[in-house]
Amino acid sequence: MSRKYINLQSLKAKAVVSVFLVFIIMLIGGHTKPPRDAWIKEVELARNRATDWLTSNLQEDGFFVYSVNVRTGEQSTNDNTIRQLMASLALAKISKEIKQLQGLHQKNLNSIFRSWYQEEGDKAYVLRLGESKLGANAMLLRVLAASPFFQNYTKEAASLANGLLHLQQADGSLLPWYKEPEYKYDADYLLTFYSGEAILALVEYYEATTDDRWLAAAEKSAEYYIRKYITHLDENYYPAYVPWHTIAYNKLYKITGSSKYAQSIFIMNDKLLELLDTKNYVGRFFNPFTPQYGTPHSSSDGVYTDGLAYAYEVARLTNDTEHATRYRDALKIAAANLIGLQYQNLLENSQIKPRQYLGAIATKHGSSWIRVDTTQHALDAFMKIVQVF
Repeated sequence: MSRKYINLQSLKAKAVVSVFLVFIIMLIGGHTKPPRDAWIKEVELARNRATDWLTSNLQEDGFFVYSVNVRTGEQSTNDNTIRQLMASLALAKISKEIKQLQGLHQKNLNSIFRSWYQEEGDKAYVLRLGESKLGANAMLLRVLAASPFFQNYTKEAASLANGLLHLQQADGSLLPWYKEPEYKYDADYLLTFYSGEAILALVEYYEATTDDRWLAAAEKSAEYYIRKYITHLDENYYPAYVPWHTIAYNKLYKITGSSKYAQSIFIMNDKLLELLDTKNYVGRFFNPFTPQYGTPHSSSDGVYTDGLAYAYEVARLTNDTEHATRYRDALKIAAANLIGLQYQNLLENSQIKPRQYLGAIATKHGSSWIRVDTTQHALDAFMKIVQVF
């Protein structure tokens, strides 16, 4: 009895000392940080590995390795402007924090402007293979807005923003091409990607310039697509638009405080969670009962996870504990799925160097292929998760 009594008293004494120390820290203006959950530490490590891959795979020509089989070394002959520019955006953000990487970022910018950038009066656009996509033009504007060298590119950024406005219609809707291709295309499908990317570019350009003209343009298109994608969700739903509009509305909510942006985010992401696999490939965004939404791919997993982290942030900002809990629980398994797809160890009999695959994200379970956007989307998600948690 006496041993038990002494231990209890000792615990009480330690508790009193702890409370006293916290009180003293508060008095002198300090603060304490709660310990991070183990899963956040895993996300931090995954972020660092993905960063290493991205910064190690900018080629001599100033563009990123697009796609490679990590076993055989075979490289895809395909490439994609928007996916390259999304990786450029990730590098711009990272180089703002890590100055030693700014030389790589500048090399990448030089290649983009030498190869793709075109001007037409006071407007500019990205031209590759004879076509200019709204999404590519928006993404380059985002790259410049995020760049530590933004002040060196104010004219080019303004011209790109003018190019976006050129594609905005009177009702706020957007056209998918600045220079149309000769082949047939589905404009509605393309805009499930491009519309949110364009609104987001306008918001981020507003953040970089504080010019209300760009905020007004972003809100004008947001109004149109909230009506189309949220009010008429059942008729027009397609998951590809969810993350891009979520990130854009996250920023618009923080700028304006308007509840319509928060509510739109919750409606979209609640619907998106119907895709989240909780039984088979846990954390993957694929539901076999809705094959019309695409096949399993880690680029989708990454961008959906990224958007969900922005949705979680708004749930916390609005004190919506129900949505915050739901999104946090989903983020845990979604992040674990991405980490499970990341190359973390040396491979036996690989035909490429370790720096060419370590930290990269496989395109899907059981695949030996990696692609620049699979790692970039996962990296964006990892960075946002670490920030909000």
